[in-house]
Amino acid sequence: MSPSAIAERDPRDPAIEDVLGPLGAAVMRIVWSQRESSVASVVDALNADRGRPLAYTTVMTILVRLFERGLLAREKRGRQFVYRTGGEESALLEELSARAVDDLLARYGSAALRQFAVRLADADPALQRRVVDLAKRRSS
Repeated sequence: MSPSAIAERDPRDPAIEDVLGPLGAAVMRIVWSQRESSVASVVDALNADRGRPLAYTTVMTILVRLFERGLLAREKRGRQFVYRTGGEESALLEELSARAVDDLLARYGSAALRQFAVRLADADPALQRRVVDLAKRRSS
């Protein structure tokens, strides 16, 4: 993430670390910066500033899990896979939050909506306005 993007991020919004954990986020950032990454290139980048190096198999497991979650694409080249991201960090966070809401609604249905309405009714007026503004932006 660029320094200006970090400065622009609302502190109430999640960062990729909040969703993927520190290692998953670090791997994603490396793949974003490299555009295409092999396991070896991610290992090298991660271990460049670590006192205790990560194992190749650890990084490979993280990449495979990110691929299985649909967060990375991969292509077989020779004997290795090359990984790519599907979009920017903000788009990924939007997609993951949409999945979380869909899962919540699928699992709890109207009970989840009721709880959201109760929490929103009790929320700070500034947060209520923010929710309305977000909904208006989405519908336009």
